[in-house]
Amino acid sequence: MNPNIVLVSTFVAVLLIVFTVVNYVLRRREVAQNIDNTRRKRTVTDAEIDRILGSENEDMKYYLDVVQNESPNSLRMRLVQAGYFSRSAIWKFNLIRLCAAAVTFMAVQFGASATLESLSTIVILSAAMILSAIVFVFSSAVLENIGKRRTREFKKLFPDFMDLLMVCVDAGLGIEAALDRVTREFLATTRDFGLQLSIINLEVRAGRPLHEALQNFSRRINLEEARTLAVLFKQSQELGASISKTLRVFAKEMRTMRLLRAEEKANALPVKMLFPMALFMFPVNLIIVLVPILMIILKTLSGLTPPQ
Repeated sequence: MNPNIVLVSTFVAVLLIVFTVVNYVLRRREVAQNIDNTRRKRTVTDAEIDRILGSENEDMKYYLDVVQNESPNSLRMRLVQAGYFSRSAIWKFNLIRLCAAAVTFMAVQFGASATLESLSTIVILSAAMILSAIVFVFSSAVLENIGKRRTREFKKLFPDFMDLLMVCVDAGLGIEAALDRVTREFLATTRDFGLQLSIINLEVRAGRPLHEALQNFSRRINLEEARTLAVLFKQSQELGASISKTLRVFAKEMRTMRLLRAEEKANALPVKMLFPMALFMFPVNLIIVLVPILMIILKTLSGLTPPQ
């Protein structure tokens, strides 16, 4: 049998085995995480929920002040989008990144002075300043990443929110009462998403229309599905359509979209795994194929004697 065919068959077999094992491990871990999230105990008491939904919540007052007076790209707004509603969050964040930059500056300066004695002081100071500035900017990038990660988590939770809201409306509750009930449930299980829903409740209690509160909610979490829900509520109120039917159709669409996104990620996984595996395994296979040939060639050449 041709050795190249054997090597290719071995490579394909190893590729399939590794893909199967990794896919099985990842799927088991995701299932275990979902089970753990469903079995998680309530972390917020009823008194704490009443305090959050009350009108004397200082964190919510601070949030509303930031939304009304700050631009979308301001530091306070980015901190709020990342989930930090406290008034002291801005000076804590500035203190953390200043300390990180100062530690980087001192570490680079003393480390370079001790190990690279040939470098001049100006070069060392310049390198330390550049690296500390990079760390200072990187802190903002970390904050942006936290906000994007929260958006992805909210995107996963939004279909569950729609299902719970539809069940409460079908049970006979009004839309505002159903929203309050769902908010309390999410505050007890998923606090971050529950806080976002509690802001909707406070805005509705203050007299803002529900579709405007949902529109603000979509801007806070940067989610297109929430923006679509706000438009549907507005159209239902203007046209006099049934909110229950609207929620049922939209919840079904959300479940379908979640399934399609899961299938898309599953179909893209083999392609994503192919390139790193080929990058690490192809050079090894190339060495296995070429080294014996090179050894035979060198042995043949060394056995040749030049003509007398």
